[in-house]
Amino acid sequence: MPTRDELKQISRTRLKEAKALFSQGFYDGSIYLSGYVVETALKAKICKLLHEPMYPESGKIGSAYKTHRIDDLILLAGLREQLRGKLANDTQFNINWSLVTTWSETFRYRPIGTVLQADASDIIDALEDSNYGIFTWIKRRW
Repeated sequence: MPTRDELKQISRTRLKEAKALFSQGFYDGSIYLSGYVVETALKAKICKLLHEPMYPESGKIGSAYKTHRIDDLILLAGLREQLRGKLANDTQFNINWSLVTTWSETFRYRPIGTVLQADASDIIDALEDSNYGIFTWIKRRW
């Protein structure tokens, strides 16, 4: 079970890895890792909310937290109402959210070459934009 700080480091590293893959033309892998940036960042926020140093992954309680679904993680992180407000009042953030939340852990099974360079670039930008980025927004709360 990773700690909150480890989850933060993992999410930062996944973004670096996604960008490295992108720079080498591996757009499918870049998109795949981009989703884990959001997942692990939200799991760090959940640790903060629960006042727990480690992410709950074991036992009956832990089974509720074993999810890749971003919408479920938003709820578990206590961010649903903040997100609704942000989406309602910020068009660019809403666009970025729509791009990032198309992700699924099942992307690992997509045929190679499914993701275009422009699509991968859009996702990375949607994550790290300093004003409207999804990862940027989560980091301000974790």
